[in-house]
Amino acid sequence: MFDGYANQVQQEPNPAPPPQKVLRFDKGYVKTLPGILKIVQLLCNVIGFICMKVSWAFLSSIFYNILYWVANIITLFLFCMYMFHFVEKYDRLPWMKFEFFYCGVVVLAYIVLSIIATTIGENGYAVGFFGLCAIIAYSYDGYLKYRSWKRGLPPQ
Repeated sequence: MFDGYANQVQQEPNPAPPPQKVLRFDKGYVKTLPGILKIVQLLCNVIGFICMKVSWAFLSSIFYNILYWVANIITLFLFCMYMFHFVEKYDRLPWMKFEFFYCGVVVLAYIVLSIIATTIGENGYAVGFFGLCAIIAYSYDGYLKYRSWKRGLPPQ
């Protein structure tokens, strides 16, 4: 009569699998604060580069060109990574830590090169101004990344 029905453990139904992380284009990223900061960084890099090309300071021009190309390529890469949700798909990589240290290095390089460009170049004040704008944009972006990294927030 007794078949051990009470001793059987009720099994919970299997939980639903986590949603798939797909790559998709998100034009709404441009309207977020990090997206706006990336656009400002790219614009400051390009305008500062144009102003440096107009100026005839050879020594500061070489280093500013290197900074321009490296900063523009990495910032554009990160912008595309966020825009197409690569960061969300590959969330095991330390995106926040990488971007925080990247912003810190770029800020230090812009501080040094903007001072050099302002003191040596003929049209150095424009380069210094856009360098200052880039310093502010990269600093604020780095601050936001640091704060998110310490809170343990996901990158996107």
